[in-house]
Amino acid sequence: MIVEDEIIVAKDIQRILKKLGYEAFDPFVQGKKALDAIEKLDPDLVLLDINLKGSELDGIRVAEQIHQNYQIPFIFLTAFSDKATLEKAKLTEPYGYIIKPFEEDDIRTAIEVAYYKYTKDLEIQNKGNRFAIALDSLDVAVIITDANEKIIFMNKMAETLTGSLKQEVLGKDVALDMKNCNIDTRETIKTLAHTVVGSVQKKENDAELSVSNGITEHRVSVNTFPILTVNNKINGCAFVLTTPGSKDMVHETSADKNLFNFLENIYANNSFFVKKDSRFVKVNFQDILWIEALDNYVIIKTSSKEQFILHSSMKDIEVKLPQLNFARVHRSYIVQLEKISALEENACIIDSSRIPIGKSYKENLMNRLNLF
Repeated sequence: MIVEDEIIVAKDIQRILKKLGYEAFDPFVQGKKALDAIEKLDPDLVLLDINLKGSELDGIRVAEQIHQNYQIPFIFLTAFSDKATLEKAKLTEPYGYIIKPFEEDDIRTAIEVAYYKYTKDLEIQNKGNRFAIALDSLDVAVIITDANEKIIFMNKMAETLTGSLKQEVLGKDVALDMKNCNIDTRETIKTLAHTVVGSVQKKENDAELSVSNGITEHRVSVNTFPILTVNNKINGCAFVLTTPGSKDMVHETSADKNLFNFLENIYANNSFFVKKDSRFVKVNFQDILWIEALDNYVIIKTSSKEQFILHSSMKDIEVKLPQLNFARVHRSYIVQLEKISALEENACIIDSSRIPIGKSYKENLMNRLNLF
């Protein structure tokens, strides 16, 4: 779909697209008419002019609607590349920009890059992060709660043992996950979580319980681990439930390494080292405000105003961060939750800066914050 008010430019784009082997609908000059036609036409990609003269909705308003209501990638067409315009435009999460005047190669490159990023985003959404995949492969049940004893993660084995689906219990009290168990089991789980979260020192608690999924009852061993923030404050609890067979197996296979690497990552590490100039510099997690993607680089912003530029992907950075302290809020931004000072409709405020919140990440962020 082409949304462009200069009809000569729009027709030229349509001609170039057909030459490149793409199908292109007849151009739209009005933003509202383009929006009204989206569901009927179901475009794979939208080329959208930022400045639609005489249109009820400008390109940024159209982009906001596409971003909020449709999972369709779009690329901005613009002759305006000033900072203020780009700041507004980037909050809508475009997949690229084509600056006028443009050449055929500009359009081809922008579309190819946009579709590459789009398909990668879909892969991330569908598969989840590396830790979730690793934990789902284990034959022990893992349930993670936050400081309020609300569930923020459970793996497939936990679903099997408890008879609860992850999407049903995320953000809910941990005892709710034991809906098929007797009252003693539910109260013990709640007490364990409360004991761990209320503890000042790191310690492990063990128990043996009967857990039921509504059909089968299992006798399980329960180990709990405190989850620490980067400031060494206890911020949650990890439950590991093992049946007699799986407990022996987990110590004999690489599953043990996957599990405890994960638990160590979210409560033991307080820093990592990044390369700056000719040496590696220690960066404490508690000093990080947010991390921003820029092409093939990421920028780490810190409270000391020092920043680090790394040749890395957001995915590689994300898996190295403590999962309870940091959250992906946009395909181009990871933030430290404790640094958020305010929330707007589609942005969070950190150190007086507005960080955009992407539609596909918003629900997860809201579930992880204490909102009243």
